[in-house]
Amino acid sequence: MRWNWTGLPCAAWMQESESGGSMGVRRLGIRTLLRSPQRWGLLLLLALFWTLTGCRSTPAPEVNEPTIESAPRPEEADVVTLVILGRVVNTQRLAVSGAEVRIYIGGRQHTLDTPDGEEVERILTGEDGLFRLVTRLPRQQAEAIAAGQQAVAIEVQAHAFRTTRLGLPVQQLTQGGDHDYADIGTIVLPRAFHLAFFIAVLVFALTFAAISLRLLHETMAALGGATIVLAITHMLGSRYPDLWILDFERSIHYIDFDVIFLVLALMIFVAITGRTGVFQWMAYSAYRLSGGRPWLLSVILVLITTVTSAFLNNVTIMLLIAPVTVQIALAMGINPLALLIPEVLASNIGGTATLIGDPPNTLIGSYARLGFSAFLTNLGPIVLLIVPIFVVLTWLIYRQDYQRAGNGLSAALIAHLEESARITDPVLLRKASVAAVVTLGLFFLGDLFRMPPSVAALIGAVGLMIWTRPGIHEMLQEVDWTTLLFFIALFILVGALQEVGAIQVVAEGIGKIAGGNLVVAVLLILWVPALGSALVANIPFAAAMLPVAAYLTQTIPGAGNNVLYWALALGTCLGGNATLIGAAANIVTAGVAERAGYPLPFKKFAEVGVPITVVTLILSTLYLLIRY
Repeated sequence: MRWNWTGLPCAAWMQESESGGSMGVRRLGIRTLLRSPQRWGLLLLLALFWTLTGCRSTPAPEVNEPTIESAPRPEEADVVTLVILGRVVNTQRLAVSGAEVRIYIGGRQHTLDTPDGEEVERILTGEDGLFRLVTRLPRQQAEAIAAGQQAVAIEVQAHAFRTTRLGLPVQQLTQGGDHDYADIGTIVLPRAFHLAFFIAVLVFALTFAAISLRLLHETMAALGGATIVLAITHMLGSRYPDLWILDFERSIHYIDFDVIFLVLALMIFVAITGRTGVFQWMAYSAYRLSGGRPWLLSVILVLITTVTSAFLNNVTIMLLIAPVTVQIALAMGINPLALLIPEVLASNIGGTATLIGDPPNTLIGSYARLGFSAFLTNLGPIVLLIVPIFVVLTWLIYRQDYQRAGNGLSAALIAHLEESARITDPVLLRKASVAAVVTLGLFFLGDLFRMPPSVAALIGAVGLMIWTRPGIHEMLQEVDWTTLLFFIALFILVGALQEVGAIQVVAEGIGKIAGGNLVVAVLLILWVPALGSALVANIPFAAAMLPVAAYLTQTIPGAGNNVLYWALALGTCLGGNATLIGAAANIVTAGVAERAGYPLPFKKFAEVGVPITVVTLILSTLYLLIRY
């Protein structure tokens, strides 16, 4: 039993009791606590009370409150229990939880019974949108209802929705002695565009702008946006319902902890593996295999980055490989950007193939319950098709840079590179390799055990930590907590958009344009997110588009094969290659290049990224339309 004062009049408190996913509310009368205070200390205490509870010292309104009919007492003779079942959804047919449901009989509100026997005015829908109304009626009144002489109506209220009242048809009522039953079915709530809608959209847009234009660090911008949403809800929304956006308790519901723990586990795994020097060794080995030929070196680095980014986070891969790439490029007399840009583009392409390769895929997989093998079998083929074409495009763009390279490196310089790129801990590398194989196997077997990817990754990462015994404080320092906080804040922001109906507006708009045509829907879900990911970061855009893809998957015939989710993955991952701000790996690589004295301008990156993105999206379009 808990007490909730938020947004209630001073003259009444509401006592909530929860049972079976539904909540009851009972008004408790409270007399005026103080009429004429005479001491300043007491006035200060009263003012503090008003501030904490949101109450205002206003005289009671001179209006009569609506009469609520109480149910007859259990000891009364002829009593019939009326039970009504139903479900509340929005226009996307998604469940609306926490909606207030009331019953009106003969035009007057009637009390309801909770499972523990309390009388309440309304109950709340559960997480699945279901509700169960129970009220006791005199037999004479129950017979009048069955005869159609008295009307029964169900009223539903929820934040960001229009209040809806639905009558109970007599033919849906089943009489059974001292119990009458009715299933009212699904109640669809239309959206109401209050001020909260425009505030949530504005906050999200400003956060997007701050991230895209690099006005603030992405984590700071996302945390700021989430904080503004929560502050407005609790400080203003409790008094003015039109300003209610998303409260803290509801915001936790929107945080996808499967994604959070998956990214955390991969960070730990890569941090331990990175201590072996294997990634730097791979970059140097690419130089040796190329025989000092720049174009072949570029091809090998692209292939290495593509493969490793498919199975490890591509941001971390670039952080580890990029510094060695800069050293090799400078030693060969090549502009490091001629190797770094193809590498980072390849990391985004390779990350598209799997659940864990690129952050947007991780979001999509967790939201749509798509496993590792599903991503690999559906997106792996198109990535294999894109890579050779990408290699050819890279050679055409940078062939002049490669031709200007020197004839070779001095023996001393080669020895220096070899020393800085050797395996420093072979034992640790073997252990990490075993853990990687086990984790990969668990990813494939996740569907068999109903194991989410986060659990598989945690088994591998924690098992490796126990086996290798690294310093726990050192490991915690290796974790990129700013990225994890960014994800958490982003989930809250997207949740705010869902609460006020902004996502629903976009989904219904795209649905109207598609007109039930799957081909048009695929093109929209592929190209619109690609364009959006080019202009803003692809991670928040993917998170915002996921409910849209889910809505279209449910409403468009033939979309049940998850083709729209694959289109969204290709659009956000490949679209992030178009501009410098499109993907997190791009920004990280630009930072490495700048520290080496070779800044990467936005325009220079776009000159390479845009044409390659367009070609890869055309290939993806043909692939989706032919296969699905």
